[in-house]
Formats: sequence, structure tokens, C-alpha cells
Amino acid sequence: MGALIGAAGGILGMTFGNAFYNGMRSLAGGSPYGPQLPADVPAEARLPSAPGPLSFLLLLIGRGFGWALIGAFIGLSQGVATSSTKKMTNGVVGGFIGGGLGGSVFEILVWMNKGGVANFPPGMIRFIGFAITGAAIGLFIGFIEEVAKKAWLVRLVGTNEGKQYVIDRPVTVLGRSELVDLPVFGDPDVAERHATITRQGARLSIEDLGSYSGTRVNDKPVSKEMLRDRDMIMIGKTRFLFRDKATARSGYVAPSGYDTGPKIPTSQHVCPFCGSVKDANGNCQCTIGAQPPSAPTAQPTAQMTAQMPAQDATVQQTAQPGVSPQSPAPGPRSARLVAIGGPYSGQSFPLKPGETKIGRESTKDIALSMDNTVSRNHARIEQEAGGYVLYDDGSTNGTFVNKARVSRHELVNADVVQVGSSKLRFEL
Repeated sequence: MGALIGAAGGILGMTFGNAFYNGMRSLAGGSPYGPQLPADVPAEARLPSAPGPLSFLLLLIGRGFGWALIGAFIGLSQGVATSSTKKMTNGVVGGFIGGGLGGSVFEILVWMNKGGVANFPPGMIRFIGFAITGAAIGLFIGFIEEVAKKAWLVRLVGTNEGKQYVIDRPVTVLGRSELVDLPVFGDPDVAERHATITRQGARLSIEDLGSYSGTRVNDKPVSKEMLRDRDMIMIGKTRFLFRDKATARSGYVAPSGYDTGPKIPTSQHVCPFCGSVKDANGNCQCTIGAQPPSAPTAQPTAQMTAQMPAQDATVQQTAQPGVSPQSPAPGPRSARLVAIGGPYSGQSFPLKPGETKIGRESTKDIALSMDNTVSRNHARIEQEAGGYVLYDDGSTNGTFVNKARVSRHELVNADVVQVGSSKLRFEL
């Protein structure tokens, strides 16, 4: 659509631009078509000598304005193709400035040739003029959009981080579909039509369209909410910073922080890295090579027992006849993965006998649906010859063990497996 409308714009621009230039050339004292020379002679070679100052000024205005009309029609085509009045306006202004600059350069090069200052081949003059015109049209359309924008969204995390999306429609639809105004790809928690941002006078409001995961503003779930500058918007797992020039002048300051997802407990009795409860010696599940606690010389008093935090049953052992206090609970421990990083920090995933599948789908044995960087079929762990072997199942972002990418790896105790942004320690 943009190509078809752009071609039509170019034809209209050339038609009106040439008509204006020919009129200015007549005022400059020359025939609109130049002297009677063969048709294959370029127009810039038709004048016998360099024009005087007044004639040159008229020709410069004629060429510059004529090419400005071409640029304006080409710029207009962008807005027409997207049915955006704002883009039409920005395209016309930016295209007019860019076309005028290119046409002026073209006429100056022609004047330099006829005055003996330079000797550019006619083809080179056209090449330079059209190249400058195209570059200037693109530059000034972008510049006008940047200056004229009133509200926009900035993507905060993930793919296209930092990209700006200008909100210039009366109603802007956000969602996973390719047909919405602002598509958000790569987030399975975003609905096809997730939310709308609607302009109400000088203000904008956001409204959830009944999505499964909901819409949040400054970490609060909303059904409809008026937006202000620097509000944090979250649809699915995707976060945006809302910027608005109208409310930025009101002195409102949005909350500086925003929720980053599931948090690890920060109690002094809980490890801030793996989320497990520390034992009496300060050891936790992510302590590697720690010495087991030494046998106590006496029974703990009631006061000491009351001061100890709630711990795992294997740590809170009471002395029994014939059983050492540091002995583990009877029975073999099954293999498991313990999340030590990412949205599942602190959670434990037991491995199934035979095969354990890992992926973003909810049907997987270890379903990591909150991690958007995990593939639907990411990896699997198979029990082979009494051990456990990790296989990558052709995931997009790869599978890593101890920071090295692997396609197959025989796991040993305390190996750190990374799938997407989730880090899991293998325990046997």
C-alpha cells in the first residue's frame, strides 16, 4: 500500500513541481523548455550561460519549491497508507523540507557548471540531487515526528528494549496480533487484543480488554486507568514506560520503582540467592563444599531452641538414642533441580524416573511458563546407566551447564543448568 501510494505521490509531485518550476523559469527570462535543442539534451544544459543573480534566485526558488512538492506528496503517502492523520502531517512537512533542500542543491550545482566553477556531468548532478533529496526527506520526516510527538511508550525489558512507540491515534490497540496498532511479539501472556490506549482530550487512558493475565499500571491491576507521565505499564510480562508531554508539565512524579516479578525472601534466616532456610551454621542449599555442622557437646537448652528460626526438618534434629545429631534423614534422596536464579528462584523440581521434559508449555514435567526466554520444547533430562543426562531439544536460546552451551551433558551434583533466564542447580 505504501509503495502504490508513494508512486502516485511521486507522479503528482512531479506534475505540480514541474509546472511551478517552468513558470518561475519563464519569469527568469527563459523558455520553460529552454532553447530548441535535441530532446536528449538534459534540461540543466539548455541555458547557454549562467543566469544573473535575479534569474538565479527565481530558478532556485522554482527548483526548490518544485522538488519540495514532490517530497511533500511522497511524505504524505506514508500517512495515507496507515490511515494516520498525524503521520500525514509529519510526512508533508518533513517531505516538503527535504525535497526543497534537494532541489536547491540541484540548482546550485547546475549554476556552478554554467559559471565555470565546476564541471559535473549532468548524470552526476541528478544523482547527487536525488540522493540528497531522499536522505533529507527521511531525515526531516523523522525529525518532525520526534519534535511533534506528544505521547509514547518505551519498552523496558527484552526484545527491542528501549524502542519508542508513538501514540498518535485516538484509539491505540496493544496485543499479540499482527493487525493491532502496537503489536507485542514474543510474550505468550499477551492476548491478541490485550488493551487499548484512548485519547480523551489532552489525556490518555488505558483499558484492559478482558485479557487473561490482565493489565497493570505501577504494579496495580487495572480495568481502566488514566495515565500520567512516567507511569509503568505491564501487559503480560512485557513492561513499558509511558511518556506524556502534557502531564510531564504538571509536576506529577510516578513511582520510581516497579515490580520485577517473583522476589526472593530477604529475611536474615533465608539465603538471598536460593531462597532456602539457613541452618545453624549459616549454610543453605546453594552452599557447595560446606562442612556439616559439628556434633553438639550438650543438649540445646529450651532458650536456645526458642531462638532458632524455623528450619528444614533435616536441620531441626533432636538427639535420639543411637542416632547422631548430624546424620541425615533416612532414605535415599531423589534427583531434583533447584531454581537459584530467574522467576522461579527458591522452587524445587523433582526429576521423574526415565525422562523429564523442560519447556514453557504447561504440559511439560518442568513447566517454566513465566520465563518468556524458554522455548516451548526446550530440553529434557533422561536417566541413563544410573546417571542423568541433559539434552537440548533445539531451543532458540540454547541450554547451558556451568555457563557453557551444551547439546548433551551428563549431570553431576551441583551442576548449574540454565534454560532461558532460569538457573537451576542439579542435586542428587
